[in-house]
Order: sequence, then structure tokens, then C-alpha cells
Amino acid sequence: MRSLEYKIWFISLCILHLCPLCEARALSKRTVSEVQLMHNLGELKQVKERREWLQLRLRGIHGGPARASSAEVGRRRRPRPEELPDLRDMTPEDIQYALDLLEKLLKSEEVMILI
Repeated sequence: MRSLEYKIWFISLCILHLCPLCEARALSKRTVSEVQLMHNLGELKQVKERREWLQLRLRGIHGGPARASSAEVGRRRRPRPEELPDLRDMTPEDIQYALDLLEKLLKSEEVMILI
């Protein structure tokens, strides 16, 4: 019985001695490609999180009217009749003022085109 106790003590001391040594060592070292892959994965996650945060912030912002298609970029859109102001209430002085203003604008555009 005494020899059994010595064997148990010896095995337990060996285990206690080997445990700290095993914990200090890494099980396997990573290669450079694995480290680079993990770094790239971390950056990708950060970019994705930033993009999601930015999209959440931009949802509340009104961007104005939608952009015109590429075919409509070169030409101006003609206003619809319901978009035009009601001109029936204009006096002759208002009409003359509007005509003078349009003439000035046309002359200034001609000057801008010549330049």
C-alpha cells in the first residue's frame, strides 16, 4: 500500500510540474499568410460596420429631387401647365415688367455665350 501512495504522489508531482510548462507554449504558430488573412478580415469587418453606420445616418437626410437620366441631362424640361403660375390676375404693368426682365436675361445669356 505504501508503494501505491508513492506512485500517486510521484505522478501528481509530475503533472503539477508539467502543467505550467504546457500552458506557456503555443500549440502552433501561425504562418504569415494566416496573420495577413486575419488582418484583412478585421479591416473588412470595420469597413462594413462603418458603411452600415453611415447608411443609417444618411437615411434621415433628404437629398432633394432625383437626378435626371442621362438622356435628359442635355435638354431642359418644359414646365407642365399646372406648374405655371396663374397669369390671369396680372396687371399690364406686371406684364411689362416681366417682359423687360426676360429681355435682360436673354441679352445677358447672349453675352455669356459670346464670352
